[in-house]
Amino acid sequence: AVGLLGVTGERTELATTAVAMATRLKKITDMPVLVGVGVSNAEQAKMACTVADGVIQGASVVRRLLEEGADSVAQYVAEVRTAIDSHLVTKR
Repeated sequence: AVGLLGVTGERTELATTAVAMATRLKKITDMPVLVGVGVSNAEQAKMACTVADGVIQGASVVRRLLEEGADSVAQYVAEVRTAIDSHLVTKR
């Protein structure tokens, strides 16, 4: 699900439309629903996964790769995964 209409890239907050769109899609499909566009950090990924099955991140990963290198990306992806997994544990 496109989290918001507009230019892609990092945002300071997850758009309310992201959760709303994912919620609507989950009601009409049994396919996995992923939220992309504007998911910029681990906390936003966790928030998106309160309704979505996962997230797609581009700009936040590319920025870290360019500014800090591959090790930083690996650490960031691990942080996002931990945040999402912590939500899944509390969701059960």
